[in-house]
Amino acid sequence: MSGTVIHRKLRFGPFELSIGERVLRRDGQVLPLGDRALDILIYLADRPGAVVAKQELIDRVWSDVTVEEGNLRVHVAAIRKALGDGQFGNRYITNVKGRGYSFVGAVVALGGARESRNAESRHQGRLPVRPIMMIGRELVVSEVSSKLRNERFVTLLGPGGIGKTTIALAVGRAVAEEFGSEIYFVDLERINDPHQVGGAVATSLGISLKSSDPALELVDLVRSRKLLIILDSCEHVIEAVALIAEQLYQETQHVYLLTTSRELLKVEGEHCCRVLPLDFPTDGSEQTANAVLRYPAVQLFVRRVAARAGSFVLTDQEAPLVAEMCRKLDGMPLAIELAAGQVAAIGLENTVSRLVSHPELLKLSHRTAVPRHRTLKATLDWSYDLLSDAERIVLRRIAPFVGHFTLEGARHVAGEPGDNTGEIFDAIAGLVEKSLIATRVDETQAHYRLLDTTRAYALEKLEEHAEVNVVFRRLAEYIAGYLAAERVTLLALVKADRTAAYSDPSGNARPAPALSIGPRGDN
Repeated sequence: MSGTVIHRKLRFGPFELSIGERVLRRDGQVLPLGDRALDILIYLADRPGAVVAKQELIDRVWSDVTVEEGNLRVHVAAIRKALGDGQFGNRYITNVKGRGYSFVGAVVALGGARESRNAESRHQGRLPVRPIMMIGRELVVSEVSSKLRNERFVTLLGPGGIGKTTIALAVGRAVAEEFGSEIYFVDLERINDPHQVGGAVATSLGISLKSSDPALELVDLVRSRKLLIILDSCEHVIEAVALIAEQLYQETQHVYLLTTSRELLKVEGEHCCRVLPLDFPTDGSEQTANAVLRYPAVQLFVRRVAARAGSFVLTDQEAPLVAEMCRKLDGMPLAIELAAGQVAAIGLENTVSRLVSHPELLKLSHRTAVPRHRTLKATLDWSYDLLSDAERIVLRRIAPFVGHFTLEGARHVAGEPGDNTGEIFDAIAGLVEKSLIATRVDETQAHYRLLDTTRAYALEKLEEHAEVNVVFRRLAEYIAGYLAAERVTLLALVKADRTAAYSDPSGNARPAPALSIGPRGDN
Protein backbone atom coordinates (compact mmCIF):
# COMPACT_ATOMS: atom_id res chain seq x y z
CA MET A 1 0.00 0.00 0.00
CA SER A 2 1.30 3.46 -0.75
CA GLY A 3 2.51 5.52 2.17
CA THR A 4 0.45 8.51 0.99
CA VAL A 5 -2.89 9.31 2.59
CA ILE A 6 -5.84 11.22 1.20
CA HIS A 7 -7.57 12.72 4.22
CA ARG A 8 -4.86 13.01 6.80
CA LYS A 9 -5.68 15.31 9.71
CA LEU A 10 -3.29 16.92 12.16
CA ARG A 11 -4.07 18.49 15.51
CA PHE A 12 -2.04 21.10 17.36
CA GLY A 13 -3.43 23.00 20.31
CA PRO A 14 -7.12 23.75 19.63
CA PHE A 15 -6.60 23.55 15.85
CA GLU A 16 -7.35 20.80 13.35
CA LEU A 17 -5.68 20.86 9.96
CA SER A 18 -7.23 18.63 7.28
CA ILE A 19 -4.63 18.14 4.59
CA GLY A 20 -6.95 16.39 2.14
CA GLU A 21 -9.69 19.01 2.48
CA ARG A 22 -7.16 21.85 2.79
CA VAL A 23 -9.08 23.30 5.71
CA LEU A 24 -7.96 24.75 9.05
CA ARG A 25 -10.51 24.57 11.89
CA ARG A 26 -10.60 25.85 15.44
CA ASP A 27 -13.21 24.34 17.75
CA GLY A 28 -15.01 23.05 14.67
CA GLN A 29 -15.12 26.46 12.96
CA VAL A 30 -13.35 26.89 9.60
CA LEU A 31 -10.75 29.66 9.68
CA PRO A 32 -10.23 31.78 6.55
CA LEU A 33 -6.74 31.20 5.17
CA GLY A 34 -5.51 31.72 1.61
CA ASP A 35 -4.20 28.90 -0.57
CA ARG A 36 -0.55 29.97 -0.36
CA ALA A 37 -0.74 30.30 3.41
CA LEU A 38 -2.37 26.87 3.67
CA ASP A 39 0.39 25.38 1.53
CA ILE A 40 3.01 26.83 3.86
CA LEU A 41 1.17 25.72 7.00
CA ILE A 42 0.70 22.17 5.70
CA TYR A 43 4.34 21.89 4.67
CA LEU A 44 5.60 23.10 8.06
CA ALA A 45 3.06 21.27 10.27
CA ASP A 46 3.79 18.02 8.46
CA ARG A 47 7.45 18.39 9.54
CA PRO A 48 7.19 19.41 13.21
CA GLY A 49 10.49 20.40 14.77
CA ALA A 50 12.34 20.49 11.44
CA VAL A 51 13.85 23.77 10.27
CA VAL A 52 12.73 24.43 6.68
CA ALA A 53 14.84 26.86 4.68
CA LYS A 54 13.01 29.88 3.33
CA GLN A 55 14.07 29.12 -0.23
CA GLU A 56 12.76 25.56 0.14
CA LEU A 57 9.35 26.94 1.15
CA ILE A 58 9.35 29.40 -1.75
CA ASP A 59 10.27 26.69 -4.24
CA ARG A 60 7.52 24.46 -2.83
CA VAL A 61 4.70 27.02 -2.71
CA TRP A 62 5.61 29.18 -5.73
CA SER A 63 7.07 26.48 -7.96
CA ASP A 64 5.74 28.13 -11.12
CA VAL A 65 6.70 31.75 -10.47
CA THR A 66 9.56 33.81 -9.07
CA VAL A 67 8.76 35.74 -5.89
CA GLU A 68 10.66 37.72 -3.28
CA GLU A 69 11.20 36.59 0.29
CA GLY A 70 8.81 39.33 1.37
CA ASN A 71 5.90 37.34 -0.08
CA LEU A 72 6.78 34.45 2.21
CA ARG A 73 6.88 36.72 5.26
CA VAL A 74 3.43 38.12 4.44
CA HIS A 75 1.84 34.67 4.31
CA VAL A 76 3.64 33.45 7.44
CA ALA A 77 2.31 36.52 9.23
CA ALA A 78 -1.22 35.60 8.07
CA ILE A 79 -0.79 32.07 9.45
CA ARG A 80 0.43 33.41 12.78
CA LYS A 81 -2.54 35.75 12.98
CA ALA A 82 -4.98 32.89 12.28
CA LEU A 83 -3.34 30.71 14.94
CA GLY A 84 -3.09 33.49 17.49
CA ASP A 85 0.63 32.71 17.57
CA GLY A 86 2.21 34.29 20.63
CA GLN A 87 -1.02 34.90 22.55
CA PHE A 88 -0.82 33.64 26.13
CA GLY A 89 2.56 32.19 25.28
CA ASN A 90 1.24 29.74 22.66
CA ARG A 91 3.83 29.31 19.91
CA TYR A 92 3.47 27.43 16.63
CA ILE A 93 5.82 28.88 14.00
CA THR A 94 9.23 30.27 14.85
CA ASN A 95 11.81 31.98 12.69
CA VAL A 96 15.21 30.35 13.24
CA LYS A 97 17.66 33.13 12.46
CA GLY A 98 19.73 32.51 9.37
CA ARG A 99 18.11 29.13 8.71
CA GLY A 100 14.36 29.34 8.06
CA TYR A 101 11.04 28.51 9.72
CA SER A 102 10.11 25.71 12.09
CA PHE A 103 6.76 24.45 13.36
CA VAL A 104 7.32 24.18 17.13
CA GLY A 105 3.84 23.10 18.22
CA ALA A 106 3.24 19.46 19.16
CA VAL A 107 1.47 17.82 16.22
CA VAL A 108 -0.80 14.82 16.80
CA ALA A 109 -2.46 12.70 14.11
CA LEU A 110 -6.17 12.39 14.77
CA GLY A 111 -7.55 8.89 15.20
CA GLY A 112 -9.38 7.31 12.28
CA ALA A 113 -7.21 8.86 9.62
CA ARG A 114 -4.96 6.44 7.76
CA GLU A 115 -1.38 7.57 7.83
CA SER A 116 1.89 6.55 6.36
CA ARG A 117 4.13 4.53 8.60
CA ASN A 118 6.52 7.44 8.78
CA ALA A 119 3.81 9.78 10.00
CA GLU A 120 2.53 7.30 12.57
CA SER A 121 6.04 6.79 13.85
CA ARG A 122 6.66 10.50 13.99
CA HIS A 123 3.68 11.21 16.24
CA GLN A 124 3.56 8.03 18.30
CA GLY A 125 3.56 8.81 22.00
CA ARG A 126 4.17 12.46 21.17
CA LEU A 127 7.88 11.80 21.58
CA PRO A 128 10.00 13.18 18.76
CA VAL A 129 11.49 10.47 16.61
CA ARG A 130 15.20 10.95 16.28
CA PRO A 131 17.97 8.42 15.78
CA ILE A 132 19.09 7.19 19.18
CA MET A 133 22.40 5.43 19.54
CA MET A 134 22.54 4.88 23.26
CA ILE A 135 25.62 3.09 24.56
CA GLY A 136 26.56 2.66 28.19
CA ARG A 137 23.38 4.32 29.49
CA GLU A 138 21.20 1.27 30.21
CA LEU A 139 21.77 1.45 33.96
CA VAL A 140 21.03 5.17 34.24
CA VAL A 141 17.84 4.78 32.16
CA SER A 142 16.69 2.02 34.51
CA GLU A 143 17.55 4.07 37.60
CA VAL A 144 15.86 7.23 36.32
CA SER A 145 12.76 5.29 35.27
CA SER A 146 12.50 3.77 38.75
CA LYS A 147 13.05 7.10 40.49
CA LEU A 148 10.49 8.77 38.23
CA ARG A 149 7.86 6.14 39.10
CA ASN A 150 8.49 6.59 42.83
CA GLU A 151 9.12 10.33 43.09
CA ARG A 152 7.18 11.80 40.10
CA PHE A 153 9.70 14.60 39.50
CA VAL A 154 13.26 14.01 38.28
CA THR A 155 15.84 16.36 36.78
CA LEU A 156 18.63 15.02 34.58
CA LEU A 157 21.56 17.30 35.39
CA GLY A 158 24.79 17.69 33.45
CA PRO A 159 26.82 19.83 31.05
CA GLY A 160 25.92 20.34 27.41
CA GLY A 161 26.65 17.35 25.20
CA ILE A 162 26.56 14.79 28.01
CA GLY A 163 23.46 13.07 26.57
CA LYS A 164 20.61 14.28 28.81
CA THR A 165 18.04 14.51 26.00
CA THR A 166 18.89 11.06 24.69
CA ILE A 167 18.45 9.59 28.16
CA ALA A 168 15.18 11.48 28.70
CA LEU A 169 13.73 10.11 25.46
CA ALA A 170 14.86 6.60 26.38
CA VAL A 171 13.19 6.94 29.79
CA GLY A 172 10.00 8.14 28.08
CA ARG A 173 9.94 5.03 25.93
CA ALA A 174 10.80 2.81 28.90
CA VAL A 175 7.70 3.97 30.82
CA ALA A 176 5.45 4.42 27.75
CA GLU A 177 3.10 1.54 28.60
CA GLU A 178 2.33 3.09 31.98
CA PHE A 179 1.21 6.37 30.44
CA GLY A 180 -0.28 5.16 27.15
CA SER A 181 -0.27 8.08 24.77
CA GLU A 182 -0.05 10.60 27.59
CA ILE A 183 3.66 11.42 27.22
CA TYR A 184 4.53 14.92 26.05
CA PHE A 185 7.94 16.23 25.02
CA VAL A 186 8.49 19.99 25.30
CA ASP A 187 11.63 21.28 23.55
CA LEU A 188 12.38 24.60 25.21
CA GLU A 189 15.53 25.36 23.22
CA ARG A 190 13.76 27.77 20.86
CA ILE A 191 11.86 29.56 23.65
CA ASN A 192 13.67 32.81 24.40
CA ASP A 193 10.94 34.58 26.37
CA PRO A 194 10.23 33.04 29.81
CA HIS A 195 6.60 34.13 29.44
CA GLN A 196 6.23 31.65 26.56
CA VAL A 197 7.10 28.56 28.61
CA GLY A 198 3.54 27.97 29.77
CA GLY A 199 2.26 28.28 26.22
CA ALA A 200 4.89 25.85 24.95
CA VAL A 201 3.81 23.26 27.52
CA ALA A 202 0.14 23.82 26.70
CA THR A 203 0.79 23.51 22.97
CA SER A 204 2.55 20.19 23.50
CA LEU A 205 -0.43 18.99 25.53
CA GLY A 206 -2.80 20.02 22.75
CA ILE A 207 -4.58 22.66 24.81
CA SER A 208 -4.92 26.41 24.52
CA LEU A 209 -4.38 28.83 27.39
CA LYS A 210 -6.74 31.74 27.81
CA SER A 211 -5.62 33.33 31.08
CA SER A 212 -2.56 35.38 31.98
CA ASP A 213 -1.52 32.83 34.64
CA PRO A 214 -0.38 29.79 32.64
CA ALA A 215 0.79 27.76 35.63
CA LEU A 216 -2.56 27.80 37.43
CA GLU A 217 -4.51 27.22 34.22
CA LEU A 218 -2.31 24.27 33.28
CA VAL A 219 -2.90 22.72 36.70
CA ASP A 220 -6.66 23.05 36.31
CA LEU A 221 -6.62 21.52 32.83
CA VAL A 222 -4.51 18.45 33.66
CA ARG A 223 -5.41 17.86 37.30
CA SER A 224 -7.43 14.71 36.63
CA ARG A 225 -5.06 13.18 34.05
CA LYS A 226 -2.14 10.80 34.45
CA LEU A 227 0.62 11.98 32.16
CA LEU A 228 4.36 12.48 31.80
CA ILE A 229 5.75 15.83 30.70
CA ILE A 230 9.39 15.92 29.55
CA LEU A 231 10.78 19.46 29.71
CA ASP A 232 14.00 19.55 27.69
CA SER A 233 16.72 22.26 27.90
CA CYS A 234 15.40 24.25 30.85
CA GLU A 235 18.51 26.20 31.84
CA HIS A 236 17.90 29.42 29.87
CA VAL A 237 14.31 29.79 31.16
CA ILE A 238 14.95 28.12 34.49
CA GLU A 239 12.82 30.37 36.71
CA ALA A 240 9.71 30.09 34.53
CA VAL A 241 10.11 26.32 34.26
CA ALA A 242 10.68 26.04 38.01
CA LEU A 243 7.44 27.89 38.77
CA ILE A 244 5.32 25.76 36.43
CA ALA A 245 6.99 22.47 37.41
CA GLU A 246 6.58 23.11 41.12
CA GLN A 247 2.88 23.93 40.79
CA LEU A 248 2.23 20.91 38.59
CA TYR A 249 3.97 18.71 41.16
CA GLN A 250 2.35 20.22 44.24
CA GLU A 251 -1.21 20.54 43.00
CA THR A 252 -1.68 17.30 41.07
CA GLN A 253 -1.32 13.65 42.00
CA HIS A 254 -0.75 11.98 38.67
CA VAL A 255 1.35 14.44 36.65
CA TYR A 256 4.94 13.20 36.33
CA LEU A 257 7.79 15.51 35.36
CA LEU A 258 11.16 14.72 33.78
CA THR A 259 13.36 17.73 33.10
CA THR A 260 16.81 18.13 31.55
CA SER A 261 18.97 21.05 32.55
CA ARG A 262 22.52 22.25 33.13
CA GLU A 263 21.47 23.43 36.58
CA LEU A 264 18.83 22.30 39.07
CA LEU A 265 15.41 23.92 39.24
CA LYS A 266 15.69 24.01 43.06
CA VAL A 267 12.00 23.53 43.81
CA GLU A 268 9.96 21.24 46.01
CA GLY A 269 9.69 17.65 44.84
CA GLU A 270 12.69 17.75 42.48
CA HIS A 271 15.06 14.78 42.60
CA CYS A 272 18.43 15.06 40.89
CA CYS A 273 20.07 12.44 38.68
CA ARG A 274 23.48 13.69 37.61
CA VAL A 275 24.48 12.40 34.16
CA LEU A 276 28.14 11.40 34.11
CA PRO A 277 30.48 11.03 31.11
CA LEU A 278 30.87 7.64 29.47
CA ASP A 279 33.59 5.44 30.94
CA PHE A 280 36.84 5.56 28.95
CA PRO A 281 40.21 3.80 29.21
CA THR A 282 42.38 5.34 31.91
CA ASP A 283 45.99 6.26 31.29
CA GLY A 284 48.17 3.23 31.91
CA SER A 285 45.41 0.67 31.37
CA GLU A 286 45.71 -2.11 28.81
CA GLN A 287 45.56 -0.59 25.31
CA THR A 288 44.69 -3.50 23.02
CA ALA A 289 41.59 -3.31 20.82
CA ASN A 290 39.74 -5.89 22.91
CA ALA A 291 40.63 -4.07 26.13
CA VAL A 292 39.56 -0.56 25.09
CA LEU A 293 36.38 -1.82 23.44
CA ARG A 294 35.09 -2.74 26.90
CA TYR A 295 34.54 0.97 27.53
CA PRO A 296 31.31 2.66 26.36
CA ALA A 297 33.17 5.77 25.14
CA VAL A 298 35.22 3.67 22.73
CA GLN A 299 32.18 1.64 21.68
CA LEU A 300 30.32 4.85 20.79
CA PHE A 301 33.31 6.17 18.87
CA VAL A 302 33.71 2.99 16.82
CA ARG A 303 29.98 2.78 16.07
CA ARG A 304 29.89 6.41 14.93
CA VAL A 305 32.94 6.08 12.70
CA ALA A 306 31.49 2.94 11.12
CA ALA A 307 28.19 4.74 10.50
CA ARG A 308 29.98 7.61 8.76
CA ALA A 309 32.68 5.68 6.90
CA GLY A 310 30.68 2.56 6.00
CA SER A 311 32.90 0.23 8.01
CA PHE A 312 35.56 0.51 10.70
CA VAL A 313 37.43 -2.21 12.56
CA LEU A 314 39.59 -1.09 15.47
CA THR A 315 43.07 -2.61 15.42
CA ASP A 316 45.58 -3.05 18.26
CA GLN A 317 47.76 -0.42 16.60
CA GLU A 318 44.92 2.16 16.59
CA ALA A 319 43.57 1.29 20.06
CA PRO A 320 45.98 3.57 22.01
CA LEU A 321 45.09 6.53 19.76
CA VAL A 322 41.36 5.97 20.29
CA ALA A 323 41.86 5.58 24.04
CA GLU A 324 43.83 8.85 24.09
CA MET A 325 41.12 10.63 22.13
CA CYS A 326 38.34 9.44 24.44
CA ARG A 327 40.38 10.56 27.46
CA LYS A 328 40.99 13.98 25.92
CA LEU A 329 37.28 14.33 25.21
CA ASP A 330 36.48 13.30 28.81
CA GLY A 331 34.01 10.64 27.69
CA MET A 332 31.56 13.32 26.48
CA PRO A 333 29.14 11.70 23.98
CA LEU A 334 28.69 14.82 21.83
CA ALA A 335 32.44 15.42 21.59
CA ILE A 336 33.06 11.76 20.72
CA GLU A 337 30.41 11.81 17.99
CA LEU A 338 31.86 14.99 16.50
CA ALA A 339 35.38 13.55 16.59
CA ALA A 340 34.12 10.37 14.91
CA GLY A 341 32.88 12.47 12.01
CA GLN A 342 36.36 13.94 11.63
CA VAL A 343 37.95 10.49 11.68
CA ALA A 344 35.64 9.33 8.90
CA ALA A 345 36.74 12.33 6.83
CA ILE A 346 40.49 12.72 7.50
CA GLY A 347 41.58 9.59 9.35
CA LEU A 348 42.40 8.71 12.93
CA GLU A 349 45.98 9.97 13.23
CA ASN A 350 45.18 13.33 11.62
CA THR A 351 42.19 13.82 13.92
CA VAL A 352 44.18 13.01 17.05
CA SER A 353 46.96 15.41 16.05
CA ARG A 354 44.41 18.16 15.38
CA LEU A 355 42.82 17.66 18.77
CA VAL A 356 46.14 18.50 20.40
CA SER A 357 45.27 22.06 19.42
CA HIS A 358 42.41 23.29 21.61
CA PRO A 359 40.84 25.56 18.94
CA GLU A 360 40.57 22.61 16.57
CA LEU A 361 38.77 20.64 19.27
CA LEU A 362 36.13 23.36 19.54
CA LYS A 363 35.55 23.42 15.77
CA LEU A 364 34.37 19.82 15.52
CA SER A 365 30.99 20.06 13.81
CA HIS A 366 27.77 18.17 13.10
CA ARG A 367 25.73 19.71 10.28
CA THR A 368 22.30 18.28 11.13
CA ALA A 369 22.35 18.58 14.92
CA VAL A 370 20.25 21.11 16.81
CA PRO A 371 22.00 24.52 16.76
CA ARG A 372 23.43 24.28 20.28
CA HIS A 373 25.00 20.90 19.45
CA ARG A 374 26.42 21.75 16.00
CA THR A 375 29.89 22.37 17.38
CA LEU A 376 31.47 22.09 20.80
CA LYS A 377 31.86 25.86 20.73
CA ALA A 378 28.12 26.32 20.13
CA THR A 379 27.36 24.01 23.05
CA LEU A 380 29.63 26.02 25.35
CA ASP A 381 28.39 29.36 23.98
CA TRP A 382 24.91 28.31 25.11
CA SER A 383 26.14 27.82 28.69
CA TYR A 384 28.48 30.84 28.70
CA ASP A 385 25.72 33.24 27.67
CA LEU A 386 23.74 32.23 30.77
CA LEU A 387 26.54 33.10 33.23
CA SER A 388 26.79 36.22 35.35
CA ASP A 389 29.65 38.65 34.67
CA ALA A 390 31.55 37.38 37.70
CA GLU A 391 31.13 33.75 36.63
CA ARG A 392 32.43 34.55 33.14
CA ILE A 393 35.51 36.27 34.55
CA VAL A 394 36.32 33.42 36.91
CA LEU A 395 35.71 30.73 34.26
CA ARG A 396 38.22 32.20 31.82
CA ARG A 397 40.80 32.97 34.51
CA ILE A 398 40.87 29.44 35.95
CA ALA A 399 41.47 28.01 32.46
CA PRO A 400 45.29 27.78 32.96
CA PHE A 401 44.81 25.10 35.63
CA VAL A 402 45.48 21.65 34.18
CA GLY A 403 43.85 19.01 36.33
CA HIS A 404 42.46 19.72 39.80
CA PHE A 405 42.76 22.99 41.70
CA THR A 406 41.53 24.37 45.03
CA LEU A 407 39.45 27.35 46.06
CA GLU A 408 42.59 29.09 47.25
CA GLY A 409 44.21 28.56 43.87
CA ALA A 410 41.16 29.96 42.12
CA ARG A 411 41.14 32.98 44.44
CA HIS A 412 44.79 33.77 43.71
CA VAL A 413 44.55 33.37 39.93
CA ALA A 414 41.07 34.80 39.27
CA GLY A 415 41.01 37.70 41.73
CA GLU A 416 42.31 41.24 41.51
CA PRO A 417 44.08 42.89 44.48
CA GLY A 418 41.41 44.06 46.88
CA ASP A 419 38.69 41.85 45.37
CA ASN A 420 36.04 40.39 47.63
CA THR A 421 37.08 36.76 48.09
CA GLY A 422 33.45 35.81 48.73
CA GLU A 423 32.48 36.90 45.21
CA ILE A 424 35.05 34.57 43.67
CA PHE A 425 33.91 31.69 45.85
CA ASP A 426 30.29 32.42 44.91
CA ALA A 427 31.27 32.40 41.22
CA ILE A 428 32.98 29.02 41.64
CA ALA A 429 29.85 27.68 43.34
CA GLY A 430 27.73 29.03 40.47
CA LEU A 431 29.94 27.36 37.87
CA VAL A 432 29.63 24.08 39.74
CA GLU A 433 25.84 24.43 39.87
CA LYS A 434 25.76 25.12 36.13
CA SER A 435 27.76 21.94 35.39
CA LEU A 436 30.81 23.80 34.05
CA ILE A 437 33.17 22.68 36.83
CA ALA A 438 33.55 19.13 38.12
CA THR A 439 34.20 18.62 41.83
CA ARG A 440 35.94 16.06 44.01
CA VAL A 441 35.87 16.25 47.80
CA ASP A 442 38.46 14.49 49.95
CA GLU A 443 38.89 14.47 53.72
CA THR A 444 40.33 17.99 53.90
CA GLN A 445 38.90 20.12 51.07
CA ALA A 446 37.16 20.28 47.73
CA HIS A 447 39.08 20.03 44.47
CA TYR A 448 37.80 21.38 41.17
CA ARG A 449 38.51 20.60 37.54
CA LEU A 450 37.51 21.87 34.10
CA LEU A 451 36.78 19.30 31.41
CA ASP A 452 39.25 19.62 28.53
CA THR A 453 36.55 20.91 26.18
CA THR A 454 35.48 23.56 28.70
CA ARG A 455 39.10 24.49 29.43
CA ALA A 456 39.81 24.93 25.70
CA TYR A 457 36.80 27.24 25.42
CA ALA A 458 37.79 29.24 28.52
CA LEU A 459 41.35 29.68 27.18
CA GLU A 460 39.89 31.21 24.02
CA LYS A 461 37.89 33.63 26.16
CA LEU A 462 41.06 34.47 28.09
CA GLU A 463 42.78 35.35 24.81
CA GLU A 464 39.79 37.40 23.65
CA HIS A 465 40.06 39.53 26.79
CA ALA A 466 43.87 39.90 26.47
CA GLU A 467 44.43 38.40 29.92
CA VAL A 468 46.69 35.48 29.04
CA ASN A 469 49.97 36.98 30.27
CA VAL A 470 48.68 38.40 33.53
CA VAL A 471 46.70 35.30 34.50
CA PHE A 472 49.50 32.84 33.65
CA ARG A 473 51.89 35.05 35.67
CA ARG A 474 49.52 34.82 38.65
CA LEU A 475 49.42 31.05 38.24
CA ALA A 476 53.23 30.87 38.21
CA GLU A 477 53.39 33.05 41.34
CA TYR A 478 50.81 30.88 43.07
CA ILE A 479 52.66 27.65 42.23
CA ALA A 480 55.99 29.15 43.32
CA GLY A 481 54.47 30.33 46.60
CA TYR A 482 52.83 26.97 47.16
CA LEU A 483 56.08 25.08 46.58
CA ALA A 484 58.00 27.48 48.85
CA ALA A 485 55.44 27.00 51.62
CA GLU A 486 55.60 23.23 51.17
CA ARG A 487 59.42 23.35 51.47
CA VAL A 488 59.28 25.46 54.64
CA THR A 489 56.74 23.10 56.16
CA LEU A 490 58.78 20.05 55.22
CA LEU A 491 62.01 21.53 56.62
CA ALA A 492 60.21 22.42 59.85
CA LEU A 493 58.95 18.86 60.17
CA VAL A 494 62.45 17.48 59.58
CA LYS A 495 63.97 19.82 62.16
CA ALA A 496 61.32 18.91 64.71
CA ASP A 497 61.84 15.24 63.99
CA ARG A 498 65.60 15.51 64.49
CA THR A 499 65.38 17.24 67.84
CA ALA A 500 62.41 15.38 69.23
CA ALA A 501 62.96 12.89 72.00
CA TYR A 502 61.07 9.73 72.68
CA SER A 503 61.12 7.21 75.49
CA ASP A 504 62.47 3.70 75.10
CA PRO A 505 60.87 0.80 76.94
CA SER A 506 63.14 1.47 79.93
CA GLY A 507 61.82 5.02 80.24
CA ASN A 508 65.07 6.77 79.26
CA ALA A 509 64.79 9.66 76.84
CA ARG A 510 66.99 9.73 73.74
CA PRO A 511 67.08 11.71 70.50
CA ALA A 512 65.06 10.41 67.60
CA PRO A 513 66.95 9.03 64.63
CA ALA A 514 67.61 11.43 61.75
CA LEU A 515 65.15 11.47 58.84
CA SER A 516 66.91 11.40 55.49
CA ILE A 517 65.29 13.12 52.50
CA GLY A 518 66.47 14.16 49.06
CA PRO A 519 68.22 12.25 46.33
CA ARG A 520 71.47 11.86 48.32
CA GLY A 521 70.11 12.16 51.84
CA ASP A 522 71.01 15.86 52.21
CA ASN A 523 68.51 18.00 54.08
